[in-house]
Amino acid sequence: MEALHLVLNLLEKVSVLVALALTLMLLRPAEVWLGQRGPQASVRRRLVLVLLLSGLAIWGSFLGFEIDGMQFNIRSVGVILAGYLGGVWVGLAVGAAAGIVYALEVPSHFFPLVFAASLLEGTLAGLWSRRFGTAVASVAIGAVLIQAAHHAGLGAILTWVDSATATFHLERVPLHLAKIAANAVGVLLFMGLLSLVRELELARHDARASRDLARDARLEALQYQLKPHFLFNLLNTLAYLIRTDAPRARELTLDLAEFLRYTLANDADQTTLDEEFAQLSRYVDLERARFGEGLRFEIDPGEEVDVLGQVRVPALILQPLVENAFRHAARQGRVYVRIEVLASAHHLEIRVLDDGPSPPAQPWRPRHAGAARSSRGGVGLQNVYERLARFYRGDASLSLRARDDAPGTLATLSIPRTSPGKARHSLGEQVRQKLREVIDP
Repeated sequence: MEALHLVLNLLEKVSVLVALALTLMLLRPAEVWLGQRGPQASVRRRLVLVLLLSGLAIWGSFLGFEIDGMQFNIRSVGVILAGYLGGVWVGLAVGAAAGIVYALEVPSHFFPLVFAASLLEGTLAGLWSRRFGTAVASVAIGAVLIQAAHHAGLGAILTWVDSATATFHLERVPLHLAKIAANAVGVLLFMGLLSLVRELELARHDARASRDLARDARLEALQYQLKPHFLFNLLNTLAYLIRTDAPRARELTLDLAEFLRYTLANDADQTTLDEEFAQLSRYVDLERARFGEGLRFEIDPGEEVDVLGQVRVPALILQPLVENAFRHAARQGRVYVRIEVLASAHHLEIRVLDDGPSPPAQPWRPRHAGAARSSRGGVGLQNVYERLARFYRGDASLSLRARDDAPGTLATLSIPRTSPGKARHSLGEQVRQKLREVIDP
């Protein structure tokens, strides 16, 4: 019962300490605290950590209480957190501050032991985070082992200098184990909440970046499509058809309206594959104002026609590939472009083939910032790759190379059959998902 009473008292005090510490930490983004640890952290950040966590560790010393003739407190929580977040030197500094304050509360002959124990905890926490990181399992195991080393070291020294006190503490090992468990829960709770907040910050940033990429794709597509020659050809064709083929002129006008509505008025950054194909068909109908009947375009969904309405893709993800085909494959007013959908167990492969005379000499590869754009890079090809990487979290690919079966170019886009869907951009759902992962890993 004494061990249970100890755990409940310590957890009550730990919860207050963790709540205050987390509130103070959230004054700056969690990425700052977890993204720069140990030697990578700036001097200013380490000084802030020393001041903040020293205060928490010292406060934890005064949140102590007595059970069965022994004093218990939660200063170890602040000291271990200092080593985890700031590295060895921050752990040492916080351990020294907390050790000096707590040592003033114990008999003078125990001063060196208490001070050294706090230094040991801070040092071990810094070394542990450097070697094993701050994942959930590492944090929990480290907190237990660091405190166990602290108690084992104290026990060994006490056996040598004060056997009576060592025997007294040895008889109360269950209470010490309960203290270790409660403090480890406090450390784990703080680091877990901080990691959760960091993940939510990254998810929010990722969603914002995805929306920016989707907007850029729309603007880039519009910029390409509304070049003067495109509008000139289209308007001249409309003027001619109004006199000679009014139904066709009306159809072309409606196609243009639908095309612009999908491109500009649709705020969603994702759509279904069949909607994307419908937009491509409208775009091709408009391009026929330039190519006339010399433009041949086919979409072959293969055996996957039933799933096109279920697979979600980033909006306007295929149009840049078709635009590149029209731009580079056209010769003497004629061009042939075909889209095929092939399926495997877990992925759909969307292939854009043309019969142009100028396939890329080398397969296209995503470029890094500052790299030169390839001649067959086309409009938005790099943008397509970056949007795929964000939308599918790396589980998609894009390639561009010469065809093996005939003259021309083959662009291949591989995406998962199970798309991330709307939850990919729902922060509320991400919060619920992260909480489920923390509660039930």
